[in-house]
Amino acid sequence: MLAETLNVKSYANANLKFTPKKLSALTSIPTTLKYTYANTAGMVANVAYDLFTASTSGSNTPEYEIMVWVGAYGGAGPISSTGNTIATPTIDGISWKLYKGPNGQMTVFSFVASNAPVTSWSGDLNNFVKYLTSSQGLPSGQYLNTVQTGTEPFVNNAGVTAKFTVTDYSVAVN
Repeated sequence: MLAETLNVKSYANANLKFTPKKLSALTSIPTTLKYTYANTAGMVANVAYDLFTASTSGSNTPEYEIMVWVGAYGGAGPISSTGNTIATPTIDGISWKLYKGPNGQMTVFSFVASNAPVTSWSGDLNNFVKYLTSSQGLPSGQYLNTVQTGTEPFVNNAGVTAKFTVTDYSVAVN
């Protein structure tokens, strides 16, 4: 398969509007997500939360991206410098594989659920932030500017239309 077919084609997502907060000032980011993906044969895609941070409040130029992959389909994989996990933390009762790599000038941390897809989940995204600030060098002085949730399709080789349906979703920044 050509490398360009493995690039993300789109990101259908819900984008939370909130006042940016320093990571050190966050108390919680509670979330619930329940979804289904139909007609996934031949599809390469993920279902993920996407958080962006920067040293300036409200910046449109993120310095760090934190992805939480609750779904990985068809061999989809995260950005990684080495292709290998850098840690395997358990957060909110789920074992995650953590990857790290660059995307332009931005550093990307990607948590991929070891038992993905997790199609029904409630947790606190701040636990991922706290893990990164305490053990992976994410600066706690960064501002959380963006929280999104959705799906990134990479390719569909089967010629069928995959259907992503969300039946329960909530997220808040506290």
